[in-house]
Amino acid sequence: MKAERIKVIFNDDSPEPDEGAQQPALDSAAQVRAASEVASALAECGFDASVTALKTSRRDSLYDLVHELRDGAEYMVFNLCEAAFGKSSLEMHIAALLELYGIRFTGSAALTLGLSLNKGLTKDILSRRDIMTPEYSVMNEPPARLKRGLKFPLIVKPLREDASIGIDAGAVVTNMKELKKRVEFIIAQFHQPAIVEEYIDGREFNIAVIGNGKEARALPPSEIDFVDFPADKPRICCYEAKWVLDSPLYKKTKPVCPANVPEALRDELQSVAVKAYEAMGCRDYARVDTRLGEDGNIKVLEVNPNPDISSGAGFARAGAAVGLTYPLLVSEIVRVAQARYVETYPPAKEKWRAPQPA
Repeated sequence: MKAERIKVIFNDDSPEPDEGAQQPALDSAAQVRAASEVASALAECGFDASVTALKTSRRDSLYDLVHELRDGAEYMVFNLCEAAFGKSSLEMHIAALLELYGIRFTGSAALTLGLSLNKGLTKDILSRRDIMTPEYSVMNEPPARLKRGLKFPLIVKPLREDASIGIDAGAVVTNMKELKKRVEFIIAQFHQPAIVEEYIDGREFNIAVIGNGKEARALPPSEIDFVDFPADKPRICCYEAKWVLDSPLYKKTKPVCPANVPEALRDELQSVAVKAYEAMGCRDYARVDTRLGEDGNIKVLEVNPNPDISSGAGFARAGAAVGLTYPLLVSEIVRVAQARYVETYPPAKEKWRAPQPA
């Protein structure tokens, strides 16, 4: 039997993004390694896997990608694109392109990717579904007073960024003067509104979820252990702590998986994660970030429908905690995506083929 063809696509961000890009360039080599890891893992499990990059530095690379993908009825795409042309706001458009061409792909649909990138809309949806999230307010300008329900300390973030972009020690504010200054900074630096939310100084858990419908299941929760964190720094996983490998803050934020929690708390974390996953319309796999407040309530911070799944990332650690080797984890993502397409779109008598670019 012929092996299923899988094309792994990813955004290869150059050191100098296009003019107007709002996302700092991440390690391009790391992005290449992650895509290669996924392809190698799939090959180990019997798939015919290859890698294709969307080059940030070349606008015509989009046409190259379309040219390569236009006959997508013959394979499935493993979508690792977290941005396009240096802008995380364009992440959803890559998925939309695949949808328009009728190409099967892993992960969430364009709508979910777009909604989840907007932290305000995410919280609106979670709140309407009775899923607890920190109190929040979206601000287009520095406030004259606090919205009802908000109280210091607060954390201020860009409304539409991910990967902890725009979050550093100054993100947590304790008075109106600091709040106004930080909101002004976010608007000026990132050219978008700020989201201001209740800062929960509690335990932070990340929960990986995999599967669809009744088969969706949460993997063991992972906890961020803030080891000997500086007393003058807020206990947050900021951009520096997440990405700058030689930073003292990076070395003081240690993931612990499975988290050392009572069985009842583990079950509750997993239940909340699956509810948030379903509320945002996630597919195949995603990660849900939460904090446990002093009141004992679990509050969802964010839902990431396109999380890092490289072998050293939290999703892979969660898989290993239930006996899934990295190749098995990656192939399981493909399996649940394949099953979803079979259930949603039964094989047609004739395959629609997109018109070829001139």
